[in-house]
Amino acid sequence: MEKSTADSFFENQIKIYQPEAGYRYSMDPVILAAQATPFKDCKIIDIGCGCGIIPLILGYKFKDAQITGVEIQSELAGFAKKNILENQMSDRIQILNKDIRATTPHDTHGLADIIISNPPYKKKGTGRLNPDIQKAIARHEIKLELSQFFSSAHRLLKPQGQILFIFPADRLTDIIIGLQPLNFRLDWIKFIHTKKKNSAKLILVSGLKEGHGRGIVRPPLYIYNTKNNPTNEYSAMFKP
Repeated sequence: MEKSTADSFFENQIKIYQPEAGYRYSMDPVILAAQATPFKDCKIIDIGCGCGIIPLILGYKFKDAQITGVEIQSELAGFAKKNILENQMSDRIQILNKDIRATTPHDTHGLADIIISNPPYKKKGTGRLNPDIQKAIARHEIKLELSQFFSSAHRLLKPQGQILFIFPADRLTDIIIGLQPLNFRLDWIKFIHTKKKNSAKLILVSGLKEGHGRGIVRPPLYIYNTKNNPTNEYSAMFKP
């Protein structure tokens, strides 16, 4: 395993090992995990779990949820497995080092109630491709295009199940076009702004498989206030 750092989360309640120089989690999965509201005995699949940050957050907050993290990159999957063991959550979290496009309900011990993901967000041929292959795969649609993400989620999700993900706001049209052919219904969206005066950079999306989506636009999330301090809503996401 490559060189790593040992970091903490939730006021030292969770210990997280992640690559020292490779792909490291950002604020995106933290914001995303804060939107999940699992019910008792809920089954969750995290597509592209990286070092396991989302399974760790959800496993800590929702102790009766059963969570599967799927990660195609072996090094990151190794970190995720180590983190699950280190934080004593192996009884409710499993990590699969597998291509989600080839993952079946048999691999995940059944269909999910919720599929959550911070998927690769840059189209092929756009933007600078990071020379670090670990970062490149996590950020660009090299191993998983948006349409493949949607089809994989549809295959692994129960009818009426929820797909919940975070994506660049400027790809909203691609999101809507991609969801429709698979009979996903938009339930709600939430725009994320660095500050009130700035345009939204990210968007949170919740859809329902074969469900009756409400099509709601939720109040936006602002990261910083006028004094350049983190807002209360954002700060609360980092507290247990």
